[in-house]
Amino acid sequence: MRRVLPPRVYLKDGSYWHVASIGKLRKWTKLCREREGLPAMYLALAKLTADKRLDDMVPKLVADWQATVGSKREKKTRDDDAFRCREVSEAFAEFRAEEIRPPDVNGFLADFKETPRTFNAYRSLLRELMRFAEEKGFRPAGSNPTAAIKPMKTQARNRYITDSELRRIKVGAMVGKDGQRTRSGPMICALIDLAYLTGQRIGDLLALQWSAVGKEGILFKPRKNEKNTRVAVLIEWTPSLRALIDRIRADKGPAVKSISHVIATQKGQPYKYHGAGIAWTRAVERAGIEDVHFHDIRAKALTDKDRAEGMGAARTMGGHSTENQTADYVRHKTATRTTATR
Repeated sequence: MRRVLPPRVYLKDGSYWHVASIGKLRKWTKLCREREGLPAMYLALAKLTADKRLDDMVPKLVADWQATVGSKREKKTRDDDAFRCREVSEAFAEFRAEEIRPPDVNGFLADFKETPRTFNAYRSLLRELMRFAEEKGFRPAGSNPTAAIKPMKTQARNRYITDSELRRIKVGAMVGKDGQRTRSGPMICALIDLAYLTGQRIGDLLALQWSAVGKEGILFKPRKNEKNTRVAVLIEWTPSLRALIDRIRADKGPAVKSISHVIATQKGQPYKYHGAGIAWTRAVERAGIEDVHFHDIRAKALTDKDRAEGMGAARTMGGHSTENQTADYVRHKTATRTTATR
């Protein structure tokens, strides 16, 4: 089906252009590259023409939402949103916000029914976008079309990384396919060890600065908790944790004084989530281990903490407001143990 573009907008040489008539002349104004997607095109067009009639078109609505609401989210969430927003904009390019009905949503989500988590992520985004459309007056209040679509049930993750698997992954981080030592290996191994010893999320580990490393331990202020529990977690020193921090300091040498973040590249810059994720994926592939995510290290840490010191200690480490939240990490990770009846 041929895409219907707004009046005076054309796709040429891989870019969207706006064409205005000036007497007998035609003025071509580049809006954006095609690969940047329809949200970028509609946003550029709105800035150029101030045409309010375009505001309720889904790609323009998506662009407005990203600029006003999505921009306040965490960096990783914004990255995920950007990809999904492009997909939504492409799928609903010719729709005005008020035209979207439950069958349209159901048809879009049908492609993701084999992957429940992805299905639910897109459903959640569409629900939020339609809420935003109601807020802007583009849909009647209470008419959100996603309300009729039930989320899919997802299976609780029960993957427990063994000590042996974690060692193999660290070897995979240190040694490349060519058998040579990788430049990023020592820092990725440090990141893995820090994740296990502290039980914190990767976003908070990558954001950790040397100013949070104090006499009593390492102070984490989980960003995920900022708007709810506001729990700060002090991970007190143990011989292993102190040895790890000393190892990181020694790896950076005298330059560590000018580096702000604990987990930093060889150039002293903070590791980005994408870069750390690629390094982790390659290490896992070299180790030959299947079905393992970096987030599983947090589950392992809280599970081991629960086994050694009880659920209360695991809850404190996890920065959770309730033990039920902690139980989502430790439940079913390993079998409970008991003796025989006789």
